[in-house]
Amino acid sequence: MTDGTASKAADKASDAAGQAKDGAQDAAKNVQSSKAYQVLVKVGLTAYGIIHLLVAGLIVKLALGDSSGETSNTGAIAEVAKAPGGEILLGVIGVGLYALVVWQVIAAIVGFPEFEESKRLRKRISAVGRAVIYGALGTSAIMAAIKGASSSGGGETEEEAAKGLFGLPGGVFLVGIAGLAVIGYGIYQGYRGVKAKFNEELETELRGAGRAFATAGHIGKGAAFVAIGGLFVLAAIRHNPDEAGGMDQALQALRGQPFGVVILFAIALGIGCFGIWCFYWAKHAKHA
Repeated sequence: MTDGTASKAADKASDAAGQAKDGAQDAAKNVQSSKAYQVLVKVGLTAYGIIHLLVAGLIVKLALGDSSGETSNTGAIAEVAKAPGGEILLGVIGVGLYALVVWQVIAAIVGFPEFEESKRLRKRISAVGRAVIYGALGTSAIMAAIKGASSSGGGETEEEAAKGLFGLPGGVFLVGIAGLAVIGYGIYQGYRGVKAKFNEELETELRGAGRAFATAGHIGKGAAFVAIGGLFVLAAIRHNPDEAGGMDQALQALRGQPFGVVILFAIALGIGCFGIWCFYWAKHAKHA
């Protein structure tokens, strides 16, 4: 192949890639302008808020000594499934959460144009992560709606992940790094709350009660992630994958510590505030 032929082929490939990108952006903008889509996003964020309120209630129950339910998102879904008409509500929640997946995929493609390039890229990568979280939670809701509360998932996922990492070369370090990463994410959530970075997700700036709920909510959720990450780090230090776990195991471990019950009530309050923040988010969500 001559240099000229290679250059023409590269130009055609570049043009095709550009056209594909433009087509994806146009499609994203068309979906974005749909009223039905915007309503579904509001439904999804409202559902996300309800799940957090249910988790807050489960944490309060745990603080009071009732550990019969799993204190996590999947535990909240199981609680909904047990309620009269729970399958229908879970179906609505699942559809709403899938709408949030579409919302975040669109944000990953065309979102955050107001930011400079490096921050825009970080925001878009974060949107991809959120899409994965919403998709997993939506699937749990739909499966629970179809098969009942028992299908909503167990609390073994994080522990199984830790065991898998322990089995790899340098697994102890990988588990420790994973724990530090989760702790870092929790601290970042608290930072977002303190610095009111949540306003970047909105079409307006929250003030008054809305700002207070958002700040407390991000701090409370961050604290829960710090507890989960702490279990991973402890498991790495002790070379014991059984000590790693998700939110339920982290909060149960926390309850046994000095002032653990008080801390659990504080985390419950924070996660409850995060749920209320989701209602403000639903009302003022930025769609690009």
